[in-house]
Amino acid sequence: MRCSALLLLVALACGAAVSGCGADAPDPPDSPPAGEAAEGAIRFRNLSADFTGDEACFDCHEEQYRGFEEHGMANSFYPMRAAAVVEEFDGVIVEDPNRGFSYRPYREGDRFWLEEFRQGPDGSKTHVLVREMEYVVGSGTAARTYLVEEGGRYFELPLTWYAQEGKWDLSPGYEASNTRFDRLIPDRCMACHNSYPRSTPFVDGKYEAVPHGIGCERCHGPGSVHVEARLASPEPAGDIDETIVNPAHLSLERRLDVCQQCHLHATASMLREGRGAYDYRPSRPLSEHMAFYVSDAADSGEEIDAISHADLMKQSACFIETQASEQPMDCTTCHNPHEAFRLAGPDYFNAACMTCHAPAALQAALPEASLRAAHAEDAHCFSCHMPKASVAGTPHTALTDHHIRVVREQGAAAPDGEAPVERVRLRPYYARDDSAGAYAGMAYVIRGLQHRDTTALRQGVTLLDDAAGAFGEAQYLRGYGYMQLGEMARAVEPLEQAVALQPKPERLNALAQTYERLGRGGASIRDLYERALAAQPARADIRVNYGRYLETQGELDAAAAQYEAAVAEHPWLAPAHFNLGTARLRQGDRAAAERSLREAILLDPDGGQALGNLGFLLAQDGRLTEARARFEQAVRAEPGNPVAYGNLGAFHMNDGRPEIAVQWFARAVELDPSYVDGLVNLALAWYLLGEDTAARQYAQEALRLAPNHPQARQILDAS
Repeated sequence: MRCSALLLLVALACGAAVSGCGADAPDPPDSPPAGEAAEGAIRFRNLSADFTGDEACFDCHEEQYRGFEEHGMANSFYPMRAAAVVEEFDGVIVEDPNRGFSYRPYREGDRFWLEEFRQGPDGSKTHVLVREMEYVVGSGTAARTYLVEEGGRYFELPLTWYAQEGKWDLSPGYEASNTRFDRLIPDRCMACHNSYPRSTPFVDGKYEAVPHGIGCERCHGPGSVHVEARLASPEPAGDIDETIVNPAHLSLERRLDVCQQCHLHATASMLREGRGAYDYRPSRPLSEHMAFYVSDAADSGEEIDAISHADLMKQSACFIETQASEQPMDCTTCHNPHEAFRLAGPDYFNAACMTCHAPAALQAALPEASLRAAHAEDAHCFSCHMPKASVAGTPHTALTDHHIRVVREQGAAAPDGEAPVERVRLRPYYARDDSAGAYAGMAYVIRGLQHRDTTALRQGVTLLDDAAGAFGEAQYLRGYGYMQLGEMARAVEPLEQAVALQPKPERLNALAQTYERLGRGGASIRDLYERALAAQPARADIRVNYGRYLETQGELDAAAAQYEAAVAEHPWLAPAHFNLGTARLRQGDRAAAERSLREAILLDPDGGQALGNLGFLLAQDGRLTEARARFEQAVRAEPGNPVAYGNLGAFHMNDGRPEIAVQWFARAVELDPSYVDGLVNLALAWYLLGEDTAARQYAQEALRLAPNHPQARQILDAS
């Protein structure tokens, strides 16, 4: 007699982990390195100065203040305001063909929103998530990208307004990898779009207060000593006011550093050990603050970067031939930071060119009439000698090429999106660095992590293995690199060293995860997670990891408490909702489980595990139509996941359709021949269809992999 019992082997997925390699910002140094001479007459950096804010500058420097208000730097980050709208909210819909999302920007009164949705075959919306456009990044000359804030964290939105073409499209980089509403704005990004936010320690990308736009003190340094001195005596004692940095009195190299703190981009960039994202001070060498590494493509001139203006300028004859003069060319030759040149028109820049290239003298030096006509006084020099060009990763935007030259042939525009991963060679930007030391190793690891380039990752950890006396962040990246390569045993030693040097939450978290993967002692793992959260309770990602670990120890209530705390701290963290929903399901609180799982799916519609667990809950409650839809959605979301196929097969088998179930189980074990539950369910499906030979075949294979599997033995005995 055939066994009539059906085996519901729907996998209840759990334990989503959150991990990351973002380096925690170290505390800024209290003073410059000992023994360094001041830059020229400036002794400002040796004074104990605090930041005052731009308002303190207004009374004495109203003209400069007013001019800077219209400068692009002052408008690099600001609230989305109805009075400054340049976009067209006319019902346009932008589609992401890769992930199947559609986006609709719209306006309601003085507030602005972005709707993300998916449509089913009948045109109905199967997924809707709306975020407000609260802040703008970019002055709008080229583009405006939008941010939304939640609990002190700022997230980039997937749509950008491209002003030059007057159109909406996916934000830069989103066509290649649509991170939706999950692209957190970290300290390194915020540092170049704002003055000095008050950031939360050890939580990259969480802020207690955020200013709006670059301010005076980014170029002049903290102003409290200057304000105090000038209130006491309006005029300085000497020709130079030594209480504040005036970049005009710095050497050319230090002046360029002031600009290049934001206008310099490389293949990989790192803060120096002991430096934080916000502690660069004008008059200090930028090389003390950052290490940069540049790829072969940048060396060969194949890359035109959107922000490396000074590097391009330094290749120009205009720059090179003025170096011996009293006023060598620098960024402010053409860009007065106290003037709103964005609104001045082309004559503003033409006038800068003509300070060295008077039209009459220039025409006299040209041999041909056509050339003389092209260089008339009303000609726009930069349209020919600094033409706009497309830049890789910046669609619908042409940016000025700051390599001033006679452009004889325009190269092809760089393609949008991320370039294919190729093996690269990185060279140091600064002479103080080398191509084989700790910073070089860090550069290759960073390159490998950013581009999922295991070759670069391997090269990086190898260099770090050989780097003598590597410091904390180098050891951390070495260990994290080995984690990403799957070599957990090799990750332990560098991570332990990094923790011993400074027990930052990120390092403690990585070491705890490594111990878990290696099956190390539970007490040490628990201690690492608790130390990390004691150092910074706001680390919601670490709470998720700790909760997952507690679940493996059978401490379900304690795990759920960690997940709840993570959700309270970071309500948009999908793994926190997923793990909380799964924990509640195991505790028997089905209503709470359903709420959390639905929230996880709203935040991540392609989260196959959350879809599968919600389908399991719905099937148990008899809501079969939606349960089936969720199981099918999980298969579409994760077509390479055998458990998703197994769950869908189990649904059909429990619904009395083994002829359909067998197809899904077969696909599951094809994807993973060691998937024991899939083999057992496939054996059962064949058994119910009367195919005893096939049933025995798969039951025997399941028993080979799991000799004590009771259901497999039951099927084998009955068939």
